[in-house]
Amino acid sequence: MEIHENENQLIDLGPLRNLLGDNEEGIVEILNIFISHIPPSIVEIKSLLEKQDWDALRRKVHSIKSYYGYVGNDKLNHMLDEWDAALARNQPDIDHQGIVAELEIKSEAILQRIQQILLNNFGITRVN
Repeated sequence: MEIHENENQLIDLGPLRNLLGDNEEGIVEILNIFISHIPPSIVEIKSLLEKQDWDALRRKVHSIKSYYGYVGNDKLNHMLDEWDAALARNQPDIDHQGIVAELEIKSEAILQRIQQILLNNFGITRVN
């Protein structure tokens, strides 16, 4: 899958670098956490949505939104924050399927970009 978006829209490590300074190991650790947590979380979100388990879905959405903030994707972080709030208010007419589709597509692009960053900047070809 080609990434058509500007790479800076997918990931911005600037805020993470500001937070961690020159701690390259910390940056790699956070990128690896994203890689290990997001794919299974998306599978779980899809399952919870199918079951219409709204409380568990809201908790899961709430638990992953900060990961997108860590990698500097403010758009997805904001989208998940709004979804979390809408779920908490039991707001009707939420386009759950549309949100999940966007989350899945953009997360895949972010994961690919993280792999590129790990390879190009840290010489890491495989995540533990």
